[in-house]
Amino acid sequence: MLTIVVRHEEMEKMKKMDNAIKQEAENERKKVELEDKILNQIATSKVDILEDDILYEALDESKNHVEIMNAERQSNQGLMKSIKEQRENFDPVALRVARLFFVLLQVMNIDPMYQYSLDFFKTIYDRALSPKVEVKKKEKKDFFIKEFTRLLYENICRSLFEKDKLLFSFLIHLKIVDEEPGALDPNEVRILLTGGTSVEMEKPNPTGDGGWLSDKIWASILQLTREFKAF
Repeated sequence: MLTIVVRHEEMEKMKKMDNAIKQEAENERKKVELEDKILNQIATSKVDILEDDILYEALDESKNHVEIMNAERQSNQGLMKSIKEQRENFDPVALRVARLFFVLLQVMNIDPMYQYSLDFFKTIYDRALSPKVEVKKKEKKDFFIKEFTRLLYENICRSLFEKDKLLFSFLIHLKIVDEEPGALDPNEVRILLTGGTSVEMEKPNPTGDGGWLSDKIWASILQLTREFKAF
């Protein structure tokens, strides 16, 4: 997801980076060949290695090749730095997109009628990255995050039963809040989704047997007081 947004924003630079990576791999292959050639010449030479012209030629070729490799790496440093900065800038966009993809997986478990393909998801992502209005460069990160979230929500809601829309909104909310480390307490989420699971009552039900407050609810209240300081 991160590569998609960076490639969308810096297509020419990404093409140059791809070519640089391929060239680096080819240079490494050629370097290994030259090293093997030098070692083979040393092992099979029938004359003194100090007087072996073939060995000298191989050494000179290897030296020139290394110099070319170093020059190419030096010239690509600025490009790689620029790409790295863009990746760091758009990392929150990729994080939001990836996290909301898992919301779709959760929705698909609610009802077998809810089926969404990866192509469908990527189409929404592409739409978010191609706004119909002009967006300033420094504002693109926040715009992409908000626009993708909006488009995904609207498109998925069209396919949901009314009874499931609130749950879908809640699942999205949980994923968004959880983007900030420590902002979401997993124990609180568990209690909220499943309710209390404790049956122990260290204190008696204040409404007595058959009162308006059931023993199950009272046990859940006591569990909240044990597990969470706020209660």
